[in-house]
Amino acid sequence: MDVILIGGGIAGLALAHQLAPDHRVTVLEASPGPRGGGYMIDFFGPGYLAAERMGIIDALRSRGHVFEGVRYGTPDGAESGRIDVGPLVAASGGRYFSILRPEVELGLLAVLPDTVDLRYGARAVAVRDADLVGAGSPRRAVVELADGATLESDLVVACDGVRSVVRGQVAPGHGGIVPMGYRVASYLYQDPQLAEELGERMLMTDTVRRVGWVYSAGGGRVGAMFAERTDAALTERPVPDRSRLQREFAGLHPQVDRALAHAPESFYDDLVAQAVAPCWSRGRIALAGDAAHAPSLLAGQGTSLAIAGAEALARSLRAAGPHVEVGLTEYERRWRPTVEAVQRAGRRSASFFAPANRAQLRFQQIARRAVTLPGAARLAARRFVAP
Repeated sequence: MDVILIGGGIAGLALAHQLAPDHRVTVLEASPGPRGGGYMIDFFGPGYLAAERMGIIDALRSRGHVFEGVRYGTPDGAESGRIDVGPLVAASGGRYFSILRPEVELGLLAVLPDTVDLRYGARAVAVRDADLVGAGSPRRAVVELADGATLESDLVVACDGVRSVVRGQVAPGHGGIVPMGYRVASYLYQDPQLAEELGERMLMTDTVRRVGWVYSAGGGRVGAMFAERTDAALTERPVPDRSRLQREFAGLHPQVDRALAHAPESFYDDLVAQAVAPCWSRGRIALAGDAAHAPSLLAGQGTSLAIAGAEALARSLRAAGPHVEVGLTEYERRWRPTVEAVQRAGRRSASFFAPANRAQLRFQQIARRAVTLPGAARLAARRFVAP
């Protein structure tokens, strides 16, 4: 059948990879090409196992890196603690590495079947059922593009992220994001000297309400990331403002200040949010990846869930054969419990990244020291990587 995927990010490319052997797949991506910039993510859990089964893990792992761990720093430049990544790697059976998010896309592009019609600069603005002849469920769907063109397909899957333009149509009243009360900014820039100083450990500031990370991103690059608490009622995407970023995050740590001095005019800047929908499909229109179940950036595992979810959706469609709606229902029945568990964990753990007050910060410092005790690190790591 003909399948249109809206969004050429991680979920869209992974799903295209899985559907291409059996279907005619078109991917519509609004950006003019593969997206640069981005931030470092930890790749493990169900997505890693799915990538192994899909035969794409080598294309991803070759672009990743295993850091030694994290060191925590105070505004005066002192080190206040460390966490090693070794127990986490061991608990996952070695199925763990860090990778820049845009490198995941490039890895997926490298193994994308030639039969996939990938169209950059194609922005979908709406999806609707095709005109029906007689009664019955919709058998086709139509995608409307920003340039006025329309495309018709047997199945349309929205993989267009947490701010999906399709989610509200599939699940009326649930099109908006669910903000978590945090805002995150990130960028990459060239700084060989700082990259060498940072070495094999990420730096995370031991601060309240506003937190910064800096890390070596390979090739002399430095990655910088910033999180702050915001009004949980806000839903509009913020406008990146270099001066505001430098002003609000100044003084967290000397190395963070050095990274702030190189902040570009344009960078990633958005609210930390989840996507929640009571149903992931209606007729021949479906949701996948963050469009269906974003766990939020601070919760982690968004990339892992996007890849594993793509495999789950393709598997269910393959098993259902011509009964597409049955396959979509089975995909949701099997996959929803996993993603909802990750979302719940994300809501509980978000405050770990930006403590609300000194008491909460102190509690986290004590907890970090406890993790270094014999056996405690392995136990915590096992709980962290458990599906």
